[in-house]
Amino acid sequence: MNGPEKKVVYLAFCLFLVGVIVRVLPWGLPSMDTFQVEDFTNNLIIPSADSVALVQVAPENNGTTEIESKVIKKERKKKKTVQLPLHINTASAEDLCALKGVGPKLAEKIVTQREAKGPFKTPEDLKKVPGIGKKKLEGILPEVIFD
Repeated sequence: MNGPEKKVVYLAFCLFLVGVIVRVLPWGLPSMDTFQVEDFTNNLIIPSADSVALVQVAPENNGTTEIESKVIKKERKKKKTVQLPLHINTASAEDLCALKGVGPKLAEKIVTQREAKGPFKTPEDLKKVPGIGKKKLEGILPEVIFD
């Protein structure tokens, strides 16, 4: 039996022991039938794709229940559309995120390098940005314009 197999057997044995211990606990685990409805809050929030429903449940004195609900619309952020090819020397960090393989951190590095060293004139200047290698540069080049 090699090392990984021993680890699997040890893990299975530990899980078996935990199962046995949990099964025979002297104090037992709580079951669902011990909970009462009054233990829960009277407000329920039901999320959906474009709205949130707030449902308030209020018990009446005569044994009936009154349910009141409100639907709150979520505001969706509209994505900014970026036209490609992108001018690399005038684009903001948000615009640069539209490029293939460029995330927020790399976009910030590109903007920082542009502000520190001046505008990019050639692809080799863009390759000097930390995080841009040969492969990433090949993916970015068809989508950018050097002014």
